[in-house]
Amino acid sequence: MIEGYQPDWDIEHKPNRKVNWKNDLAIGKKGEQIFADFLESFDKGLFEVKFDQYRNGRMVIETEQNPRKKGWKPSGVSITKAEWFIYIHTEGSFNAINVKRLKNYLAKNDKLVLKNFATGTENPTRGYLLLVEDVHELMNSKDYD
Repeated sequence: MIEGYQPDWDIEHKPNRKVNWKNDLAIGKKGEQIFADFLESFDKGLFEVKFDQYRNGRMVIETEQNPRKKGWKPSGVSITKAEWFIYIHTEGSFNAINVKRLKNYLAKNDKLVLKNFATGTENPTRGYLLLVEDVHELMNSKDYD
């Protein structure tokens, strides 16, 4: 788990790095295009949105439900047609994750355990509880690109 300030991530702490403005500009333009594509998806309604009521930095990813306790069926991220999974941690703070990336993460992590949620209701669900370090890995590792 990575904690605290990481000076090696700052450009000014890399004395051997030569500034390549043309390359940096290309990276910036790529970022702008990624965000423009994201906004275009918003116009098309291609979002699945969840709101964290506990404000603990964890994420629950639903994959199955048992409506009226008549048997488990795929649900949530397993069947969504959305391109983006938005997890709101609190007002003004959220993660936007491409659904394909999220599915790659779930498929490649045998450390994740399927958990039951809302067990005392008429619509219990199953899915994965991602801890803060799991969310960090999901958001940053190249393994899920």
